[in-house]
Formats: sequence, C-alpha cells, structure tokens
Amino acid sequence: MKKFNQKKFIRNMLRLVSLGLAVWAIVMLVSFITSIRPPEGNKTLNIVDQVSNDIDDIPGRTDTSGQSSNSQPEERSYTFLVAAKDKVADNTDTIMLVKLDLGKKEINILHIPRDTMLDTNRKVKKVNSSYQVGGIELFEKDVASLTGFFVNRYVLFDIEGVEKAVDAIGGVYFDVPQDMKYYDPTQNLSINIKKGYQHLTGEQVVKVARYRSGYFNGDIGRIEVQQKLIKALAKQALKPENILRIPEIVGIIMDNVETDIDLGNMIWLANQVKDFSLDNIHTYMLPGIDATIDGLSYWLPYKNELLELINDKFNPLDTPITDEDVSIVEYPINKGK
Repeated sequence: MKKFNQKKFIRNMLRLVSLGLAVWAIVMLVSFITSIRPPEGNKTLNIVDQVSNDIDDIPGRTDTSGQSSNSQPEERSYTFLVAAKDKVADNTDTIMLVKLDLGKKEINILHIPRDTMLDTNRKVKKVNSSYQVGGIELFEKDVASLTGFFVNRYVLFDIEGVEKAVDAIGGVYFDVPQDMKYYDPTQNLSINIKKGYQHLTGEQVVKVARYRSGYFNGDIGRIEVQQKLIKALAKQALKPENILRIPEIVGIIMDNVETDIDLGNMIWLANQVKDFSLDNIHTYMLPGIDATIDGLSYWLPYKNELLELINDKFNPLDTPITDEDVSIVEYPINKGK
C-alpha cells in the first residue's frame, strides 16, 4: 500500500482549482464578449402610438393626438435621451436628445432648455420637472411630446456620475469664457473658477456646466458653454490612450448612471464612435424664446422651426414628423414660428 503523499495531493488539488478558475475565466470572458452587441428592441415610434394608448396612466399629462403611425426607424441609427440630475430635487438640470448615425458616422445633439414649456395641466410645466414628478416614463413621454418620437434608450447622470466620467478620461482642457462665482447653500454648491484656458477636473467641469447666473441670457448662455464643453470632452475621450481604456471607462460610467443600456451594449456603442471625426459632432438648441408666464420663466418652442430641425437632423423614422405628432403650447410670442 502506497504511503499517502500529502504534498503531492495538495499540488494536484491546486492544479485542479487553477484549471477550474481558468475555465471559469474563459467562460466569463466569452460571455462578456458575446454580450458586446448593438442594443436590441425599439422604442422609437411616433409619439401618438404610445402616448394615446396609456395617457391616462400619467396624471396631468394631456393627449397629443389620436392618430397612429406605421413609421419604421432608420437602420444603423440610435436615439438617446441624456440628462443630468441635480442633488436636491431630482430635477434634470441638463437635457439632451442625441442621435447617433452609424451610417453617416455622425452625432447630432439637441439641447433642450430646462425651462422648456410642456403642454400639460400640471402646475409647473417645465420639462426639467418631469423626472421628479413621474420618473423616467413621464420624462420620456414629455420629451417625445416635443420631438414627435420616443428615443431608443436613456442615460441619466447624477452629479457624482458626471464627475467620475470626466475624471475617467483624464479631465479636460477648456477655455472658461468668464470668471464664474456662485454660491447656493441649499445645493451645497460653491463655484469659483477663473476665466481662461485651463485643465478642469470632473468636479470643475460640472461647476462650469451648471453655472448660469452671470450670463446675460441665463440658461441659453449656459447651454452655449455646455456645447463647447461637449466638443472638448469628445476630443479628450477620443484620444488613443482613452480608446484603449474603453471597457474600463464604460464600466466607471455604468456604475454611476441610471440607464436601460447594458454594459455590452455600451461598449459596442463606444467602439462604433471611436473613429468618428470631431467635425461630425454637431450641437443644436431647441429653437424658441424666453417668456414669463404666471410669474415663472419659460422657454417657448418655435414649433415650425423645431419640426424643421427635428426632420433634418434627428428624426429616426422613415416618414416626416408633422405638427400633429407634437404638442407645443403656443402664445402670440411664439405662434407661427
């Protein structure tokens, strides 16, 4: 009878464990690689297809139309609702509609002013209150009432998430247009950034993006700065050293956002845009005019100009969006424009 060799037994067990771990790692790697794919499913329908069916489920939401549409989405394009929430009341401080066109290798970004008026009987009719009132479902519907279609996917950042995402790509160099000084104890917000070209951390980028009190045109001035920031961030994100870190950076972003895009989809999308030219990233603002109504400041959309812009740059459907597909409140100041 052979003597039991304890050391040999332990070595063999370690080999088996190591082999098992290696097999497990390979299985996990294959599973991860196969999860990197285009987003499935489609929410991009004419606004009246969905809103008219479940409009009663959302208190205070007015119907837009009773018509229906058989419009189909364009191939190789995706639309996203991207927003950043504040820390206090879950109001969406920054709101963007993004269309990613893989065929044209083009990204179009529509900034929607947070004070944009909605066609609703809610007391506060600003689009930035939609998420706080009814969550992502109401937020998507309210934005769709302005654009005429539902987006494919959404991404909601909180302040900390934006900071971490910017830090993940190494911060950004940016020409701050003016001295920025502002203090709001209710939001624990203190901004003190000097004018000039400088390196900004994630925290500083958020402060520059949120600042608006010193602009003569308020939120519109802030949006103009945000548009320039986006270009600078895109340039930084597309640097070779960051492209090599796409899975790591996407992982950091995914840990700090609310989204219906899974990790595999996010990495797939990031890999699609890594070769895009910065010249093909275009920013726009929802056309309209400032107005004070019932003591509140609103941004009133110009319906005709908005429809023209939507159909030219953002419509993902194979048929035009018409005035019957949107629900825009019109006053004498914005009617017919």
